[in-house]
Amino acid sequence: MYRDEIFFKPVSFLEEDRFIDACSSRATKEQEVIFNQGASSSDLYVIKSGSFVVSDSRGKELVLAALNRGDVFGEMAFFRSGIRSAAVTCVTPGEVLSISRKSFREFHDNYPDLAIRVACTLAGMLSDRLKHADATLSLLSDDSDLRQRYEIRRLIKELKVSIRKQ
Repeated sequence: MYRDEIFFKPVSFLEEDRFIDACSSRATKEQEVIFNQGASSSDLYVIKSGSFVVSDSRGKELVLAALNRGDVFGEMAFFRSGIRSAAVTCVTPGEVLSISRKSFREFHDNYPDLAIRVACTLAGMLSDRLKHADATLSLLSDDSDLRQRYEIRRLIKELKVSIRKQ
């Protein structure tokens, strides 16, 4: 396998001891807010156990995603070092790993190939989320019956895959 092909092989964050060692670990409690929408932070989080919800609290609260073991959150602010675009709350007690941008730079200095694989995996996750958001917006904006049936079937299929992962 060529080196550039290795870079695009996805990382299973919870199976990479070198990545886990670079992270901080934190136990979480039910209803604990990990971070609020609008907060300034650039840490990336990986769920080791428990369940979490991502929500948008502008106006009426809207749940954007339900996350479980192995899922990642905080990646947008991690890459952009900015304001949190949503809030994340613990639903069932668990544990999260977090890594700051500074720690990730040190991780990159020690394990550059693995750091590139982590970054490529995160980019793939962001791409998948953007694709899902585009499809959802398309469903909401297109009133054609055929388009709506197609998108509903696609969303059901994604839900089944997500449930099997748990």
